[in-house]
Amino acid sequence: MKDNKFRIEDIISKFKNKSFFTYKDLYDFYSEKETSLKTGTLKWRIYKLKEKGVIRDLKRGVYKLGSLKIFVPTISPRAKNLYNFLSKSYPHVQIYLWETSWLNNFMIHQPFNSFIIIETDKDILDPAFYSLKEKGKQVYISPKKDFIEKYISGENVIIIKSFIQGTPNIKIESIYIPKIEKILVDIFFEKDLFISFQGQELINIFKRIFEQYTINLTTLLRYARKRGIKEDIKNFLLNIIKIGLP
Repeated sequence: MKDNKFRIEDIISKFKNKSFFTYKDLYDFYSEKETSLKTGTLKWRIYKLKEKGVIRDLKRGVYKLGSLKIFVPTISPRAKNLYNFLSKSYPHVQIYLWETSWLNNFMIHQPFNSFIIIETDKDILDPAFYSLKEKGKQVYISPKKDFIEKYISGENVIIIKSFIQGTPNIKIESIYIPKIEKILVDIFFEKDLFISFQGQELINIFKRIFEQYTINLTTLLRYARKRGIKEDIKNFLLNIIKIGLP
């Protein structure tokens, strides 16, 4: 069975604020999208979730989230509305979304800008840009460093950029977002766009995320290779963040 059948990220999102959840809760969770879910299938799935460290037993039929700590951010209502608008406008195009505010808790000094990053097919960058402009949004296509420093400020900024094939992603609440491994690589690589996250703050972000969450180094380095910075980020992890690499 493929990992997407387990819906691990959705399980964490649904139960992360609960002190426990039951067998029935898991049955209800899975049967929302699998109306013909069999008891045997659920029992085997629970066994595999425990084996993976996603959940653990409190007592018979009662569980809590286990040791696997996947980064599952809270998507803002504004970002959800934006994603829904674009998904309806361009139903046959893949769209990813993330918010730079997700990184704020890992920083000492808070940035004066907050972006919603939209990544999609390069062929609809312009149409999406003008659609959002018509709605009065503060939106830009892959702005350069000087432009960002001079003209972009505030918390309602939308940045549209083309995505890279094979982008690591997860689906949360019906919204596709990049995995944290991709976000880390992007803020390391795109220094001009993410200027507020450079220097000591970049080190803070990496260290705290690695301390608090399970990071898949294979995923991170594979994506870094796509961006042409695998060796650079390996050196950063080894020598600055002090992460042991396989």
